[in-house]
Amino acid sequence: MKFSGQSKLEYMRAYNYIFENPNWMMNVLWGFLSMLVPIVGPLVFMGYEFEIVESLLMNQGTRYPDFDLNRLSYYLERGIWPFLVNLVANFVMAPVFFVFYIGMMLLVAGGGAAGGEEAGAIIALIMIPLMFIVIMGLVIVLTMFLLPMIIRAGLSQDFAQGFNFGWIMSFVKKMWAEMLLVTLFMSVSGLMLVFVGALIFCVGMYFAAVIVMLASTNFQYQLYRIFLTRGGEPIPLKPRLPPPQMMPANM
Repeated sequence: MKFSGQSKLEYMRAYNYIFENPNWMMNVLWGFLSMLVPIVGPLVFMGYEFEIVESLLMNQGTRYPDFDLNRLSYYLERGIWPFLVNLVANFVMAPVFFVFYIGMMLLVAGGGAAGGEEAGAIIALIMIPLMFIVIMGLVIVLTMFLLPMIIRAGLSQDFAQGFNFGWIMSFVKKMWAEMLLVTLFMSVSGLMLVFVGALIFCVGMYFAAVIVMLASTNFQYQLYRIFLTRGGEPIPLKPRLPPPQMMPANM
């Protein structure tokens, strides 16, 4: 499979492509309904998102596929692998955040006990903002590594492929600046869109959240495409499965 080059991010394209599909309202609606089903629903929608990424790669980003009820089991199967990679990575990182948080709290408490209330207040004023900054930095670093892990697991449809650390390091080295910009852009634009959606009887925020997710999906496609343009190793893709045929009703 050959891809035409993309050298830079197209920020508004991540949102505009959603509405270029004539059936975008139904796709967003199915995404909203998927989110209402505990556990299984988000997995199904995650599988659909990687169906989108793969389709955009095949048609050079011209149009994404509609949400197909005949492919629910396929979406579910495809969504399991990136979900598990995300779960394992967060499980490994959770103790790091916990130890850091406890250590900072003990440091503040120890400083207060040794220097009195005034010294404790000064230490707290310094350490708490510093702790917030460091934690945010750790979250960003985690995202830098987690995003390529999820992209690789979702496109390859293979759990083990998500832990190909040589490929992940290559992706991070080539794409760290773009990933940082995408994270900042999606944080701001996503918050604004969800806030506007909340003004529409609060229900609109849920539909806005689906639109934000679809925009993030497009950015996954763009990041991977730029990575390939910069000489990155392609992810091995499985053959696409046709949608199952509906059985005719018995007469």
